[in-house]
Amino acid sequence: MAILKVARMGHPVLRKKCMPLDPATITGPEVQRLIRDMLETMVEYNGVGLAAPQVYNPVRLLIAGGDEDESGKAKLRVLINPELTVLDEERRLGMYEGCLSIPGLRGYVERPAHIRVKAYDERGKQQEFELEGFPAIVMQHECDHLDGILYPDRVEDRSKLGFEDEVQRFHDLGVDEDDQDD
Repeated sequence: MAILKVARMGHPVLRKKCMPLDPATITGPEVQRLIRDMLETMVEYNGVGLAAPQVYNPVRLLIAGGDEDESGKAKLRVLINPELTVLDEERRLGMYEGCLSIPGLRGYVERPAHIRVKAYDERGKQQEFELEGFPAIVMQHECDHLDGILYPDRVEDRSKLGFEDEVQRFHDLGVDEDDQDD
């Protein structure tokens, strides 16, 4: 396994729409090596998620965390060719997001709070599940990478974009539900 170099904002690989992976290649050595290396890289940099274009590989593969299994242990999902469906456009969550490709910055982004995900897992099996709250935000952030979108593109109020240490001092970094028209 290897720790991979992470592309930073400004590199063109982060702005490309990624190519889908052929499901027949998922269990092959090349894709499995990429998955292992991405996992090691994400852990090394204390990330909650990582998408393949962030390690200079413009394919539709990502790792997303932010969720726990039944026993309360952190759960990571490896997803290939994910498709998202928003299940509740009205209920939105907002938080200061960060990104391994944009070190040192944070920006406040609001996203749908409830989504459905359809994708292949690391064994090539089709998966379909729903996510709510923080795990849904992480998944949307990582899926954005597969379409060449970075979180600053989603920051509506530019006054809520800043250096991480300053944002931590002066703003709540937690997830907030936007109670619109309750």
